[in-house]
Amino acid sequence: MKKMTRWMVLGLCLLLPACALGVTEGTVEDAPMVTLDGMSPAKEQVSYLPDETMYAGYGDWNPSWENAQAWVECERDEDGCYYDVEQRPRLTAGEAARAKALLAKVQAGEIAYTGESVLDKMEDVVVGVYTIDAENYGGEQAFVLLPGPCMTDEQLLALIDAFDRLGMTFDPDALNYRNCARGGGLECSRFLTDEERKRYQQLADLIERGLLDVARLNMPQAIQPKLDSRYYCGMEDFTLRPYRAISDEELCAMLVASGVHDMTGELDLTALEKESRDILYTRLDCPLSMKLESISYDGGYVPMLVDANGSRAWSGDARDSVGTFFSYRNAAGIEAFAGTTFDRETGELISASTMDNREWELEQSEPETSISHETVLAAIEEAERIVGLENLTWHLQNEESATNWGMCRTACAQVEDGLWLTVYIGLDDGQVHGLALDRCTLVDELPQEEPVNG
Repeated sequence: MKKMTRWMVLGLCLLLPACALGVTEGTVEDAPMVTLDGMSPAKEQVSYLPDETMYAGYGDWNPSWENAQAWVECERDEDGCYYDVEQRPRLTAGEAARAKALLAKVQAGEIAYTGESVLDKMEDVVVGVYTIDAENYGGEQAFVLLPGPCMTDEQLLALIDAFDRLGMTFDPDALNYRNCARGGGLECSRFLTDEERKRYQQLADLIERGLLDVARLNMPQAIQPKLDSRYYCGMEDFTLRPYRAISDEELCAMLVASGVHDMTGELDLTALEKESRDILYTRLDCPLSMKLESISYDGGYVPMLVDANGSRAWSGDARDSVGTFFSYRNAAGIEAFAGTTFDRETGELISASTMDNREWELEQSEPETSISHETVLAAIEEAERIVGLENLTWHLQNEESATNWGMCRTACAQVEDGLWLTVYIGLDDGQVHGLALDRCTLVDELPQEEPVNG
């Protein structure tokens, strides 16, 4: 008989019944049953409800009934979006007072709403009321989308009418973070849990690579209205997510509604990932084992200019791009992110970068530290070692940069025609925490004004 290892013996012991024998001097007797409940690791408590604390830092823009009309015509920026907006999930005091007065007139038959219904409105939404299943939304029976600028009487009447169509009486005081969103403050009724987010990314990858045929799925209808972005601080979409665990089929429905589709006929995603891994590994010394988090096929960028001192600016029209996003742990055990961007039309590399990610705690402040010139030179020497180059001409930049690691000093050098390397040096420890290769056009003088991206 072969000798058993201690791991095999341990495995056999774990298969024994959950009872025991008590041993006293010379006798064997039954011992009390032992419960294993206390030995089991506690299950992590997962909440699927919206997070009220997301609104903790919002100001108190709350005009009274008397001056509320002054806010109806808020100022707009050059894109037509409004400056002065309310983004908390409620009506202001003035709006609530007017809504109650209008409701009384509607109930008395003095006035009636004659405009387009906003119940379950899915396109160009300024005001929207959505039918939801109370069992899936923690008892809530309707969800409301409100514009950022102070609402007109007509918009308030549209709210009252939509609730009436649902067989409900509109109550302004009942609006809260569980049944309302306003002005583009948040893009969804609740955030995905970590587990849901991982499945969401995995399913998106399967769909885009043509490995999941969504036409064969029994997907429910996703509730993702398209917004009039002028009234929602530029936000174009909103997603209603139930306040319970979301199934794979529901996540797929949300992805499809967001435009995720089979990309195999448009883009070779495998080749894109392969080229990205090769560049990040050979040029920036990223590990072979880094994990692909996502592929972007509908991004955009503005071409970058650089002068002889390494200062940057942007010029020209925005162009379409594709790219990748990876994560890994570096040799020090620090979480790091890496990514690439390519011009979608030409396939030319636009940027490749890697950056350490400090795992900040709430209320943690940025350390106030400065680093010596000698420390910067040592970091630059380390950067050259990492990328396998030497004797580059470096330009130390005057301004500090905010990064995932924190505030960094930066220096850049031209590594080949049209390609510049930037090193990010942590102010807290003087170490290299990021590297970036950027496609830049060398010019004698940078433009004074920067273009709008997009």
